[in-house]
Amino acid sequence: MIEICNLNFSYFGKNSGAIKDINLNISKGEFVLLTGLSGSGKSTLIRVLNGLIPNFYGGRISGSVKVQDMNVFEEKPRILAQKIGMVFQNPENQLFMNNVESELIFGLENIKLSRSKIEKRLNDTIELLGLESMRKRSINSLSGGEKQKVAIGAILAMQPEIFILDEPTSELDPKSAEEILQVVQHLNKKLGITVILIEHRIDRVIEFVDRLIIMKDGQIIQDNKPKQIFHEENNSNKYFIPPIIKLFLEIIKQKNILLKYKISPNDIPINIEECSLILKEFFADLTFNESNIKCLQQNNEKYMQKFLDSTPLIEFTNVNFEYEKNNIILSNINFKAYPGEFIAIIGDNGAGKTTFLKLFNGLLRPKNGSIKIKGKNLKNLSVAQISRDVGYLFQNPSIQFYQDTVREELEVVLRNFKIHSENAKELLEEYSDRLDLKSLLSIYPRYLSYGEQQRAALASMLVIQPKILIMDEPTHGMDSLQKDHFFNYLDEYRKNGNIVILVTHDIESLTKYPERILFFSEGKIILDDFSENVLSHPITSQFTPQINRLIKNFPNLPNKIIKTEELLELIENAEI
Repeated sequence: MIEICNLNFSYFGKNSGAIKDINLNISKGEFVLLTGLSGSGKSTLIRVLNGLIPNFYGGRISGSVKVQDMNVFEEKPRILAQKIGMVFQNPENQLFMNNVESELIFGLENIKLSRSKIEKRLNDTIELLGLESMRKRSINSLSGGEKQKVAIGAILAMQPEIFILDEPTSELDPKSAEEILQVVQHLNKKLGITVILIEHRIDRVIEFVDRLIIMKDGQIIQDNKPKQIFHEENNSNKYFIPPIIKLFLEIIKQKNILLKYKISPNDIPINIEECSLILKEFFADLTFNESNIKCLQQNNEKYMQKFLDSTPLIEFTNVNFEYEKNNIILSNINFKAYPGEFIAIIGDNGAGKTTFLKLFNGLLRPKNGSIKIKGKNLKNLSVAQISRDVGYLFQNPSIQFYQDTVREELEVVLRNFKIHSENAKELLEEYSDRLDLKSLLSIYPRYLSYGEQQRAALASMLVIQPKILIMDEPTHGMDSLQKDHFFNYLDEYRKNGNIVILVTHDIESLTKYPERILFFSEGKIILDDFSENVLSHPITSQFTPQINRLIKNFPNLPNKIIKTEELLELIENAEI
C-alpha cells in the first residue's frame, strides 16, 4: 500500500537532512506507531505521504514514494486527500468552519457527496465519537481537547483508506483519548483502514498497534513488533519504555524470580491486564514489615495545613464565571497558592481548566467574586499590568508569535518590559540556552515544530522572570527527554519563591514533580491535595498512572504508590 524507496529530504535553509535514506513498506490494514525524540523526522515523513512535501513545504527531495501505486510527487494533493486522511498535531490548523456540524461536513461537500450520503456520514461520525452534545456549538467555544475530537471526526467522515494521526491524544483527557484510540482500532481491525500514528506517550497507545518504528536523526533505527523491540537490549529504547514495561524489565533481572515464578523474559506486558496476570503470583507473595511501608508512607495530613500561617501570593474567593448568561463555566472557586508551589490541574475536557487559567492574567474577568495577586485585586489592573507578575503559555503557542525570528520575539518582550539592555542580553542568552533554543534563534517561529514552539513561547515569558508561571498543556509535542529537562527546570524555578501552575493530560509526567494537584469537574474544584492522594483517589480513576492502576489489583500493596521507582524500592525491601 505504501512504498518508500531511498527517500531523502532537506528543508530550505537547513544544512542537514530532515529525513535520510528512508526505505519503508507498509501493508494494507497495518496499525503502525511511529515514534522518536523530537526532531527525529517523524512529522516530515508523514508530510511526504500526503503530499504536503514537496507541494507545500519547500526543500530538496529525492527517492520515490508510492501510495496505492500513485506517485506522491506527481499526484494532485486533492486526489491524495481522498485516499489519505491526516489529523495534524495542532487541531486549529485544520478547522475552518464556524460550528461543529459545518466542520464535519466541510470535506464531504468538497468531494461532492450527495446530501443523503453527507447526512448519513455526519450522523455516523457524531455517534461514533460522542459529539451530539456539541453538534451545534461554535468552534471558538470548544476546549482544545474538544477541537481535537472535531478534527478527528472531520477526517473520519471522509472514510480514508489510510489514516495518519500526529499526536491525536495530546490534548485529550485519558477517557476521551482511550475512546478515540478504540474508534481508530475499530476502523483498523473491522474496516481494514491502514493507520499510522505518531505519539510520544507510548503507554497510551502501545496495546493497539501491530508495529513500532523508532526514528533518530532522520533515519529509521528500529522497526519491529513492540514486544520484540522492548525485549532487545538497546539504549535507544530507554526514552520510550512505558512504566509497566520498565517495571517488568527491572523485576526479571533477578534470576531467582524468573525461575521461581516461571516468568519468561519474552512475555513483556503491553497493558495493565497482561502485567497483572504475568506477575500475579509474584505480587501476591510479597510481604512487608512496618519499616518497609514507613519509608514510603503517604501524606495523611491535608495539603493546605502546611500554609496556615503563610500569606498567599494568589487568592480566589467565591469566583464564578460564565461566557453566556446562565451558562456557568466556573462555580464558587476558592483557591490559594503560596510562593514555592508547583501545582498541576487535571480534569475532563470542558471541565473549566483553561477558563480558570485565563482568569489569572485578566484575559477573562469573573462574573463575581474576587481574584488577588500579591494582595492586589485584579479588577483594578489591566492585562498589561498583570502580565508583569503572571506569565502565560497558551495551549496553542503559535498565537503568541508576532516577529520574524525567535530572537526578535525574545527581544521585543524585553523591550516592552523596559529591561536594561545589558541585563536583557544576559537573560536572552540564559533562557535560549536553558530551553535549547540557540540553534533556532534565527528561524521564523511558526516554522518550528510544535515542541520547539512551546519552548520558544516559554522563553518569551521567562525572560521577564514572572513570579507566577501559568501553562496550558505545555508538554504537547515534547519527547520524554525534553519533558524531563522541562520539569526539572520548572521545579528549580518554583524553588526560587515562584509559583508554577500547569494544566495537563500528561498524567505519567505528574508522578515526578508537582506536589499538589487540583481535580476539576463541571466547573468546580473537586479535589485539592497532595499529588499521590489525588492520582490514587477513586473519583480520579480515569487519571490514575499505570503503576497505581496495577497495584490496585493487589490488596497487599500500598494503594497510593504512583511511581515505578517507589514500587521497585518496595519490592527490593520486601520478603518473598
